[in-house]
Amino acid sequence: MNVWNQAPIVRLIIPLIAGILAAVYFPFQFEYGILIVGLLAVIISALILIPKLNFSYKQSSWFGIVITVFLFVMAYQLTILKTEKFASDHFSKFTDSTEYVYGRLAEPYLEKAKSLKAVVKILAVRKGNTWQKTSGRAMIYFKKDVHSLKLDYGDEIIMKADFKKIPAPQNPGEFNYQSFLAFHNVFEQAYIKEGSWVFSGNNGGNSLMHYSISLRNSLLKTLTANHLQGDEFSVGAALLLGYTDKLDAEIISAYSSTGALHVLSVSGLHVAIIYIVFSWLLFFMDKIKYGSIIKALILIAFLWFYSMLTGLSPSVLRSAAMLSFIIIAKTFNRHTNVYNTLAASAFFLLLFNPYLIMDVGFQLSYLAVLGIVYIQPKIHKWLETDNWLLEQIWTITSVSIAAQIATFPLGLHYFHQFPNYFLISNFIVIPVSTVIMYSGIALFAFAKISFIASYLALAFNWSIWFLNASVKLIETWPYALMRGISISAFETWLIYGLIILFFAYFTKPKFKYLLYALVLTAVILSIRIAEDYQHSGQKKLIVYNIPKISAVDFISAKSNVLLTDTALANHESALLFHVKHNWWELGLSNSTVITSSITAENIKIKNNFIQFMDKRIAVLNDKSELKNAEKLSAQPINLDYLIISKNAKIKMAAVLKLFHAKKIIFDSSNSEYIVNKWKADCIKLNQPYYSVTDSGAFIVDI
Repeated sequence: MNVWNQAPIVRLIIPLIAGILAAVYFPFQFEYGILIVGLLAVIISALILIPKLNFSYKQSSWFGIVITVFLFVMAYQLTILKTEKFASDHFSKFTDSTEYVYGRLAEPYLEKAKSLKAVVKILAVRKGNTWQKTSGRAMIYFKKDVHSLKLDYGDEIIMKADFKKIPAPQNPGEFNYQSFLAFHNVFEQAYIKEGSWVFSGNNGGNSLMHYSISLRNSLLKTLTANHLQGDEFSVGAALLLGYTDKLDAEIISAYSSTGALHVLSVSGLHVAIIYIVFSWLLFFMDKIKYGSIIKALILIAFLWFYSMLTGLSPSVLRSAAMLSFIIIAKTFNRHTNVYNTLAASAFFLLLFNPYLIMDVGFQLSYLAVLGIVYIQPKIHKWLETDNWLLEQIWTITSVSIAAQIATFPLGLHYFHQFPNYFLISNFIVIPVSTVIMYSGIALFAFAKISFIASYLALAFNWSIWFLNASVKLIETWPYALMRGISISAFETWLIYGLIILFFAYFTKPKFKYLLYALVLTAVILSIRIAEDYQHSGQKKLIVYNIPKISAVDFISAKSNVLLTDTALANHESALLFHVKHNWWELGLSNSTVITSSITAENIKIKNNFIQFMDKRIAVLNDKSELKNAEKLSAQPINLDYLIISKNAKIKMAAVLKLFHAKKIIFDSSNSEYIVNKWKADCIKLNQPYYSVTDSGAFIVDI
């Protein structure tokens, strides 16, 4: 049986994805792009509709080529059109000399410690005394106060904004927030001070989105009214409603370390349960005329409304789209090929938003389903049993293994970690989260009947407590998490090739599959050996750009010493975000974090003076250190690098009398105002300098 004939959309989605990726990585506004797409569409229509032309198109490879080219060009052009910054009326083209803009909140704000963060659609900018209509969105940070806390989705405001480009990563290995936002069509940001904005009195938000947000807030109040609080509330809200604002770093870390993080985002399991519940509630419609069609329409509408209610995450969109196609096929008694349905859902979603292909959640969601569909049946055959309980256990186990096989290479590439106890955690998470979903839905349904609601809330609360306690316990087990694994995109593709060849060989044992697998294994090992050799000879000095923090890394082979402030040394999540991903990429296996002196191989730090390899370095963060340096030597001290931090109250002329430095480095613990003064002095005194805040982390190979 030809798989292409059974799942033709799988063949069609390949050029579609290729066109999108080409536009993402090689964007170009082609003047005649739309014209070419239209011309190809006319040619295809003619081949299909004109009898004299279509007599043999099904057998013609030329027709397939035309379709492939059409889908590639159409996807490329669609992606360019969906890239908002290319629009002629994008607000960034008018804001160089603009003081005021008119915008609408495109989503509810996210409350942070000192600000409110929200994506705002910029509807117009003021040029002189006139307003210019614009398009595009920006990330806006409002000063948190009593007025900004009243803002709601869809509110239209006039604000004084100084837009800046989203900065590129400031440190090696750091999360690329610029690319992340670019894939969501956000390229500019601004901080709005208190009193620099005013509510216009209008709200232009989508009424259905308004209702879904209002309903979600009402359901959240139902949870709090039934005495859910702390981790039980945050996990329950995330699992049922996709509301993740209250999840703290500790609970996220626990679920991530055990391979259960997927349960904290509404996914296919959740959508499937919603479908099962409401399909059962509408069973009576199957017995009336046209009832099955009406039922299908209601189910599809509710699935998409639930998707909107939970935040339209990629995994929910995938599930809703897949189930929609399945519902339609089932209603009209059509046979569905699961691969065709999966491809059709992705095709539909990518036509709506091509940039979904760059979303990690989208990628992991589809890979997990592919693994479950293709790999799980093959694994399940390894063990056959007539015992019902053992069969359920083995089914959950095989599903977990299949999903993990399909997603772990991408997980290693993005997150550099692997949960060793994922089988145990998923064996608990899958059934317990199902209980939580059913009890949560029942709680919402019977919320007005206090007697029933109190028992449902008790079951819901204890189920979540048990889930959290189980996950936290597994996290404490020895070797629960394998961290520090770093693989490139190329290595990720090679590993996927190895997985495909492995299952191809066990499905149809052909020697060529085994031979190709051995070749790929040799390539992967060669790359790892080459990387290991490169890491063993590295010697680096890095001054990181971490706001209000001084952090200097001394790297020698696979060991390093990080000299930093207590605030960073004791902040694991900040170390992970700014520093540790770089350590893993550099293959570091022996890291030491210090806040003062140390004497070790290749490095000695004492009284702010550092000898690293053959380099002499000093850190200056207080005026008294100048006096100490003056006492140490009657002659200027020769240095390779002088690092100035903590807004040291010094004059550059006095510094240069005591230190002869090849380069002065201003680290990120200094204020912009003071750094600008130092930079001006350095220019006057002909002193080479480097500002970490301006140019990102200072990196030098020694």
